[in-house]
Amino acid sequence: MDNSVDQMLNEYRARLHWDRREYKAALENATEAASKALVKDDITGYWRMTFLLAECQMELGLIQEFAASAKELSENAAVQGDRALVARSKALYARALETLGHIGEALVVAQEAAALDLDEPSDTVDEIEMLHGLVAALAESGQGCEAWTHALRMAELAGQQEDQLIAGKAYWAVGTAAFLNDDPDNGVFYHKLAAANLAPDNDVNTWAFFNKSSALARLSAGIVDHETLECIERAELANSVTGGSPILELEISTARAHWLVLTGEADEAAIRVQQILDQRELLPEHALAEVEYVAALALHELGRNDEALVAAVHSEKVFIGHGSRRRALEARSVIDSITRNNQ
Repeated sequence: MDNSVDQMLNEYRARLHWDRREYKAALENATEAASKALVKDDITGYWRMTFLLAECQMELGLIQEFAASAKELSENAAVQGDRALVARSKALYARALETLGHIGEALVVAQEAAALDLDEPSDTVDEIEMLHGLVAALAESGQGCEAWTHALRMAELAGQQEDQLIAGKAYWAVGTAAFLNDDPDNGVFYHKLAAANLAPDNDVNTWAFFNKSSALARLSAGIVDHETLECIERAELANSVTGGSPILELEISTARAHWLVLTGEADEAAIRVQQILDQRELLPEHALAEVEYVAALALHELGRNDEALVAAVHSEKVFIGHGSRRRALEARSVIDSITRNNQ
């Protein structure tokens, strides 16, 4: 078969599987199409399919692979002549870095993407992509006011979207930024809008990720109510249906442990976090720091302050190293509480 026809078929299949939320099949076809486009020196086709395969990796929870693909795309010499492609590639890479917990690097890349002077205005989806990484990185790094300004623009764009998945992911990011900006009312409001758009019938994988993220944001804000528990339960159910990644399962379990601490079941929470820590090799550094933070809360509640202090100090150190100022301050509050109790 002619290489051009073969490439077109692979691209068609990749888009078809993506629209059906069949991410493994979409990834396979996008990878093949990108490879053939590169052989033909079809730069736009190569970029289009590499961008899609990176998005598939993100949806499948292949975060390290997602980051590697996004980085390669943003730095590929072949696309440097097209500022629009570079901007979208950098925005994608910023999201990958933020997902990995590399907040400082994510912010730099997101700002680079936003600063690019494009020849033509981007469409709504492009602008949402540009804002996504920028909002998340600003909020995580403690620049809440600036993050919220961009988040409100993102919410406005989400309201113009016909694609529910795109709108839902945008509202999700806006709500998370609100939580990180000590604005739980707006956090709950926008996460409810996200939930309305990210129904499980649309994409069970995304439903699991969203509910895990929303639960952790609510718990960090001290919201211990039925809706928070529902988020945890929905994440657990969705992940069991999809057979999600071990990392996602451990992150959901961390949310459950945090819930247990805040509802007066520190003993059970301590048991659960130890089970998670027994599998620490599966977790990226920033996710492990989150587990250690919850462990510190549980151990402190149980009066095991020496162990709690070790966990909280290491958690703070990791968050500082990753540029996550907000999370570092939360760990510091536990350290200060333990120190006061020991005096």
